[in-house]
Parts: sequence; structure tokens; C-alpha cells
Amino acid sequence: MSHEIEAKIKVADLKPIAATLEATGAAVIHDIHQIDTYYMDAEGRLAKNDCGLRIRRQWSESEYTVRMTFKGAKLDSPYKSRPEFETGVENAETVEKIFEALGYKKHLAVEKKRSLWMFDNCEVCLDNVTHLGCFVEVEGPDEVSIAGVLAKLKLENEPVVKQGYASMTAQRLKQENA
Repeated sequence: MSHEIEAKIKVADLKPIAATLEATGAAVIHDIHQIDTYYMDAEGRLAKNDCGLRIRRQWSESEYTVRMTFKGAKLDSPYKSRPEFETGVENAETVEKIFEALGYKKHLAVEKKRSLWMFDNCEVCLDNVTHLGCFVEVEGPDEVSIAGVLAKLKLENEPVVKQGYASMTAQRLKQENA
């Protein structure tokens, strides 16, 4: 995908959402464990321009994959909307060495357990994020599709979180270490 549109909602418990998805006939794709390592340049240009660069390692019971992602600046939208460029990579350690040779340093790691579902042409992610808690992410082709899924999940009146997990985790760790 070259453009990401998603709604992220903080929830107290993922079980009721999973039960609703199951009752509506949504298809569970798989449960995965992810560790996202974010990189920062010495001048802080990525942060100043509201961009992100990461390597995602993810595994399920049967598969291990690595993806490299660049996220552009957020666009004006009721949801989190931004350019996103992602590709699979064969070897995470090699990409880390390339990033470091280009002047990027490891900045932060975010770990989460994710249950991925497909529902009404949208990906619905039930996330349990270390340090942050539980979230529902609905990513889709457009705002109307996302709004429809949120309504069916009875989340349409909940506040949308526009911050990414990386910035929320960085804030939380800063608070814990203060």
C-alpha cells in the first residue's frame, strides 16, 4: 500500500471486539507477534517532518517475515492518513547495517501481539501493545469503509488516536523514567 488510512481506538479489553467480529462472520487471518524497531537520523529530520522509518519483525506459528517501512507526514483527515511505502526484506540485520551506514540509529522498539481480521474490505487489528495496552486498528481503502466497520463494531463514538505506537511508547517511557 502506498497510502495508509487507519482509525485507532484505545479499548479496555479486546475480547468483546473479537466476539463481535466472530459473530459478524469476519475472517481471522492470523495471530502474530511483532517487534517494530524505529530509526532516527542524527539531525532529527524524520521527527521534524513527522516521518517514520522502521524494520518490522513478525512471526506466527508458521511464518517469520521482515518488512521495511517508511511512513510520510500525516495528512489532514478524521483518521490517521499518510503516505506509506513498505517492502519485504530477506535479512533484518543487513538492513540495520545499511540504515546505520546511512546515518540512522536505532531509536525505539515497540512490541505487540496482534490478531489480524478481514472485515468489509478492511483489516481489523486487535493489538496488545507493551507499555500501552489494548487498541483496535481499522485500516481500509477509504474513510467511508473505515467508518462503516467502526459502526458495526460499536466504536464509532470512541475517540480516534492519531498518534502512532512509537510516539506513544516514547512518551510513556519518558514518563516512567522521569
